[in-house]
Amino acid sequence: MSSIDLKFLIFAQIGIDIAIVFFIIILIRKLRPLNNGKSLREGTNIFESLLIDADKLSSQLRKELGKKHQLIKGLNDKLDNRIMSLNVLLNRADALLTSYEGGPVDANDNPVSPKSQEKKILKLAKEGLELEQIAQVLAIPNGEVKLILDLKNKLSRIGSNEGVS
Repeated sequence: MSSIDLKFLIFAQIGIDIAIVFFIIILIRKLRPLNNGKSLREGTNIFESLLIDADKLSSQLRKELGKKHQLIKGLNDKLDNRIMSLNVLLNRADALLTSYEGGPVDANDNPVSPKSQEKKILKLAKEGLELEQIAQVLAIPNGEVKLILDLKNKLSRIGSNEGVS
């Protein structure tokens, strides 16, 4: 339900309440000359029950509107968090793209060949460093390190299987 629909419902409820009050005032003025307390009491009892029902409905509407407001607020907060996360990811991707546009370089600003990068990853893995640590030391994405280590493991398995055959 959109906020426009909710505003319309609120105004409609207010309009109905005003119309009921206006109708009651007119009814009381017309019944006053009769000077018969019994008929006036019966009329007011009928409209009193209508007013009670209208009050109950308006309080239910108020509660529902409060729930909808809280739901919308929660969704907006979650959406803001996701947008911030996406911005962080985009900034990281831009930084990585910028760093790789000229090609990867080592600490001495010398271009790093894929083969030398692979050798460094394998050397660090043999030294016992974890995937995340290797990625951090070489300033490359975790996925790249994982890919190289997985490929090396698969190639070594294939090589050992061929020796058996």
